[in-house]
Amino acid sequence: MSTALVLQMHRLGDLILSFPLLHRLRATCRNVWVVAEPAFFQPLLPVAPSVTFFPAAQGEALAASQPFELGINLSSRPASARILGGMQAGQRLGLAGQEDGLHVYGFWQLYRQALTQNNRGNPFHWSDLNVLDLAPDADIHGIGHTLPRPAGTGRVGLVLGASEAAKRPSPHFWARLARRLAAGGHMPLFLGGEAEKPLGRETARLSGLPQADLCGKLPLDALVGVMRRLDLCITPDTGPMHLASWLGVPVLNLSLGPVHARETGPSSPGQWVLRAAMSCTGCWQCRHGRLACHGLFTAPAVAAVAEAVMRHGDGLLHRPPVLPAGLELFRTERNDLGLHQLRPVGARRSCVRGLLEDFWQAFFLALYQPARLPLLQPAYAALAASPLPVSRLVGGLHAICTACLRHVSGKAPLPQDFWRSHPPLLRLVAGFCQMWLENAQTDPRQQTRLLHDLHTLVSFLK
Repeated sequence: MSTALVLQMHRLGDLILSFPLLHRLRATCRNVWVVAEPAFFQPLLPVAPSVTFFPAAQGEALAASQPFELGINLSSRPASARILGGMQAGQRLGLAGQEDGLHVYGFWQLYRQALTQNNRGNPFHWSDLNVLDLAPDADIHGIGHTLPRPAGTGRVGLVLGASEAAKRPSPHFWARLARRLAAGGHMPLFLGGEAEKPLGRETARLSGLPQADLCGKLPLDALVGVMRRLDLCITPDTGPMHLASWLGVPVLNLSLGPVHARETGPSSPGQWVLRAAMSCTGCWQCRHGRLACHGLFTAPAVAAVAEAVMRHGDGLLHRPPVLPAGLELFRTERNDLGLHQLRPVGARRSCVRGLLEDFWQAFFLALYQPARLPLLQPAYAALAASPLPVSRLVGGLHAICTACLRHVSGKAPLPQDFWRSHPPLLRLVAGFCQMWLENAQTDPRQQTRLLHDLHTLVSFLK
């Protein structure tokens, strides 16, 4: 390939999650051009992959300047879809605006679009989904991840904010945690941008640690320097978490609220994830009257885990800490294919969920690459040995396959609520199939391909 154009016009975390893709493109393309927001990419130039960044305002002019071998849209903005649809490219990936409406190019880009409000059971990390359409046989080893290493300074960063209030702890929690860390001989630092200045002030007041408040006082490039001097970064699911993970800073991710750690948690191997052991964990949007998962994260419990991580590191895999009821600890890893996964630390309370996610990973890999069908057998065998009623799973998959066949043959179009009409156990597949058929409605070959491969998988399970 010669020149690739990548459109990534979202927030800090989304830009950093595209770094593994940019790292891989550097191995195959002479030029990699990236359209992004200057406020995010300019401070990160020293730590970003060696590509050429352009301001988002120049996106349309840049796309029209020459033909490209590859165009990738990682944004949901209408402008980015319009750019991808109008540019001259040998290959397109992502959402593109066309004369007859929107079209999604790429199996995995379409899979990700189908996760909107429907990500229950999704086993793929966002950063991996950026890469998989380019990776032969789904092997994505060596895409630039850095193993974590503490700086040995005694400093612990507490990232106070997140894009939604539901995704972050309260100032009272942070204050209690900071006091415990300080009592243990550590130096807590409150980290955040301009939007977190009120949180920083309140946390500093409640904790009695005004000198710890750095919220709104550090430009992004200075934050990089501070993070590199941390022994641990304790953080909800937010942009600075991804920055710390990319830099090789040890991370303890407090995965609470409407987030899914296997999907958007720290993507580098060797990091730590603490989450609630609840069946609804990993939701897209909380549907309860209160955020029940928040109450499980107490300052004493998190401080104990943080102390154990800093003291024992990888040794926790063999001597796991004692966790209070309702919390689970995981270590991020990469499996044999190079895909992100979460390894339970100690006894796991909700093992069926993990087995189901592993099954869906093997299922969709085989749907994308039929040669990967052997992956499905051990994943299905492990699931069949669990309490999950696999007969209902296989029967539901057969019903989805039949409904799709009737749709393609013109006998019974899929209703608009097709994916919602299925139980949560099956919505990941139902949503993907519905979007695939809608996306390929003018291409009978693509519709036939899905039905053939889906039928093969269901027959294999039966």
